[in-house]
Amino acid sequence: MTLSPLELLALPGLASAATRSVGKALDNLIPGGSPFAEKLASAQAQQSQLPVEIGKGLDLELSQEQMKRIADAVNRAEAEGASNAVVMIDGKALEVDVTMRTIRGEIDPEGGINTQIDAIVYADAESEQSAATGPDGLANNQDVLKIISDNRAA
Repeated sequence: MTLSPLELLALPGLASAATRSVGKALDNLIPGGSPFAEKLASAQAQQSQLPVEIGKGLDLELSQEQMKRIADAVNRAEAEGASNAVVMIDGKALEVDVTMRTIRGEIDPEGGINTQIDAIVYADAESEQSAATGPDGLANNQDVLKIISDNRAA
């Protein structure tokens, strides 16, 4: 049986074990520095606190709860390396600059082709949100699990 790279990363504990292993190697290379795990946890905590803003000039009204869900979706997109994403939330498709954490506009479903997008992320209802992505949460990332299940079905 051969596993794809995504299936390997989805194995419980594998990604976090790899991160710990790399972290220990880095800790050994930099004596006297703070441990890699502490720096990683600090960076992840800071990332999750960054808000998403609505671009200037947009006539778009979103609740605080929706903005939080969009920020969580942007965090997941950023963790996967996306720079421009469509965030699907409550029947709306919002174009988001992931790097700048700014909503650029609402996508018209009948509006042609957009070649500036490299990800589509679903902003789930608050009770359905997945765990944080990255090495520790990748095995629980709903987007990754959906991709893996779609690949298995094919």
